[in-house]
Amino acid sequence: MMKRLLFTLCTVGILSGCGGEEVKVVKLDHMPSQWDVRDMNSFTTGSKTWASDLLLACTDDPVPQIPEDVTVYHSYVLNRKAMISDYDAHAYKLVTYVKGEQNYVICQDGFSPEMRVGLVEKFPSFVQASEGVNIPSNPTIANGTREQEESLKESDYSDVFEDPVNLIDETMIQVTPSLNGSIHLTIGEDEGILPLSIIEPYHAQMGSMTIALGYDEQSKEAYFFAKSEGGLLSYDPIVLITKDDYSHPEQQPKQFEGLKVERVLQAKSLEPGVETPLYTFSFIEDGKRVTKDVRLTYTDREFATNESIEADKESNPAVPSGPFVFVHKTPLDEKATIDYPNVLRAAGIEMSDLMNAFEEAEPVDRAGEVGDYPLLTIIEGWKGQEFQLSFQKRSKKVDVYVTDETRTQTFKLSSAGAETFFSYFPDLDE
Repeated sequence: MMKRLLFTLCTVGILSGCGGEEVKVVKLDHMPSQWDVRDMNSFTTGSKTWASDLLLACTDDPVPQIPEDVTVYHSYVLNRKAMISDYDAHAYKLVTYVKGEQNYVICQDGFSPEMRVGLVEKFPSFVQASEGVNIPSNPTIANGTREQEESLKESDYSDVFEDPVNLIDETMIQVTPSLNGSIHLTIGEDEGILPLSIIEPYHAQMGSMTIALGYDEQSKEAYFFAKSEGGLLSYDPIVLITKDDYSHPEQQPKQFEGLKVERVLQAKSLEPGVETPLYTFSFIEDGKRVTKDVRLTYTDREFATNESIEADKESNPAVPSGPFVFVHKTPLDEKATIDYPNVLRAAGIEMSDLMNAFEEAEPVDRAGEVGDYPLLTIIEGWKGQEFQLSFQKRSKKVDVYVTDETRTQTFKLSSAGAETFFSYFPDLDE
């Protein structure tokens, strides 16, 4: 009889030393149903089955730099359907797939403004290898052609300008951006604002950009006109930020009375940290004609490192990552804020006692009765776990059961664990 009892206990994995492992209650994993997925290049909704691959991206040690020419594929964004806190750093994730000498994945989320790079053996099946854009390691630059100038002149800006702004002939340049960095414009000693300033991986689908100068005879203002291969049109007045005015970045556009422009570009690429001559401006300033050089300087940026990620954590210690624990009437895969009374959130910000109550629960072969709140979800970072919640009332106490339906396994909280549970959810202690 004793041998038969011992065998039965071993088969359910409760006893250690029987060759089995103790059944773990809390097993957090990615929950694709909680996420919206969008293809940022085609602006289409992606399958929720993509979420697991996207959530796994960039979870290994980061790669600080991608030094070679690459092909950039589509970018995808994940958004959590239900807002789980006032500020959830894990509410969204932007993922871009990149191929160079290795397969890379680049990620950005609400936890840090920096982008992280990871390596993958192969791309997920939803990444279309035929839809990549080739990107150089440093931006390439060339003088625009007459055909490109004529194409830009045909673009319709009538809804933007009351008076015509004429393009200045032979000012067009063509820039193919790199993967990650910034391009700074200087006119004389002053910093200017260029349409192509910040370069980031998910901009790659824009392709090369043609940029030309325009001039408004009435206002004496000069403009940058830009057109990308992806069809994006933009116009920007030339605004200068002088060395004395960095504390006031919003300034009126610079007036260039009697502006004359000569394009002097000779370089074929923008090398990091090297000032590249672009134009010579000649205009009237304080009653005198002055000549100023216009230059571009490319700065390449490293991606996030372990050190910079840790620095972000230390500088922002209040950013919550969980665990968050909820009981709720319907699954947390609805596009809604988590509000009372449909959802109850565990009281307090310290969840260790409640998590211990779950961890110490023991497997049983039956559940209790489901009440008004049939579901319980734990969310921590990018992962989570959903249980069915049930109760069994006794004369002096209430037993609490949680069932992981993906494993068809029910767990019963201890008496002390049940008391802890109701201390976190006092509305259920009735």
